[in-house]
Amino acid sequence: MKIEITNYIQVGDQSEVVHQAYEAEQRQKGDFTYFLYKNEEGEKVVLKFKEDELVMTRFSQPQSIMRFVDQKQVPVGIHTPMGLQQFISQTDAYQLDLVEQSLTMTYQLLAVDGESVFAHYDFRLTWKTK
Repeated sequence: MKIEITNYIQVGDQSEVVHQAYEAEQRQKGDFTYFLYKNEEGEKVVLKFKEDELVMTRFSQPQSIMRFVDQKQVPVGIHTPMGLQQFISQTDAYQLDLVEQSLTMTYQLLAVDGESVFAHYDFRLTWKTK
């Protein structure tokens, strides 16, 4: 199957659009749907989602895990060239549509204090079976 990820990112007054497409394997386990794929760096990535939650695990060295839960704040640790960056993800809108094969969400990464905004994101995941 093919998945496409489009992420509109705004940091301060700067914005960019990141669009990625991958061949992925789909699995179902309980309430969760899983997409497994390799990113452009050759790292294994797993997207695990259900009606109100998305977890993205990147099996890099070290591993990065980002979790998004509708209408909640959740701690996030992202490994960057500058080391581990700690944030809080705040998901303001989350819509999973299995019929249309899409997941959209609007979220922010906040500083650990939960107050100051690092960046705003509009995320869209779509998938198609071959």
